[in-house]
Amino acid sequence: MTFSVAVAGKGGIGKTTVCALLVRTLRESKLRPILAVDADPNSNLAEALGVEPGKTLAEIREEGSSPEGSPASGIGRVRSVGDEIQRAIAEADGFDLITMGRPEGPRCYCAVNNLLRNALDNLAKEYPAVVVDNEAGMEHLSRRTTNDVDVLIVMMNPTIPSLRAAKRIFALAAELPVRIGHKMLLVNRVGPGGVPSEVVRELADLEAERLPDVPQDDTVEQAGAAGRNVFAFSDQTPALAAMRRVAEVVCAVRK
Repeated sequence: MTFSVAVAGKGGIGKTTVCALLVRTLRESKLRPILAVDADPNSNLAEALGVEPGKTLAEIREEGSSPEGSPASGIGRVRSVGDEIQRAIAEADGFDLITMGRPEGPRCYCAVNNLLRNALDNLAKEYPAVVVDNEAGMEHLSRRTTNDVDVLIVMMNPTIPSLRAAKRIFALAAELPVRIGHKMLLVNRVGPGGVPSEVVRELADLEAERLPDVPQDDTVEQAGAAGRNVFAFSDQTPALAAMRRVAEVVCAVRK
């Protein structure tokens, strides 16, 4: 049974780095190979993982929705989309990557989206674990272009505005036609003084499990700015050590 984890949060929250670190920590466990899905239109997960992205699913969708690029209807079209997705996979040691790409354009995508969803679902079943780097609005989940989610991790920084943004994402998640097994909150970039007391008080009202905090880590910030991937971090990197604890909690809910 595939174990699926979706990570969501506002832009600039450090979500892509945390997703990449989660892939690294899961790769160290028995949950491998992992399918990493970059569902953020910014599409930075490949760089954080140190791989070259393949063709995006958005490109496949565009080609499949245009008359000149559409294969014949029926089984031929299903097979064509499945073959395109297989070719779009960026393969690496212990994980593979699929990149969703930019949002939809003005064409009608209902039929091709259905094909993509089914093909992606079938692909995901071949992996013990799937990690999805989602966008803040969670359009990827709202379009149901993935399986139901075992764990939804919503990220925030240790500030009141960031917490309120996280609450909005949880509220949106409750409205989606997707089964979410467990809702968890991850506080990122926590300074030496810990999470401020006023934030802790508001966290108490949140109906989500709080994961171990990830500390502010200058090594990670500098590596991101320089374009270095998470596999370049030493085992002593504080953020990586924290993400190992996060992975333990997340995997503990797996049946």
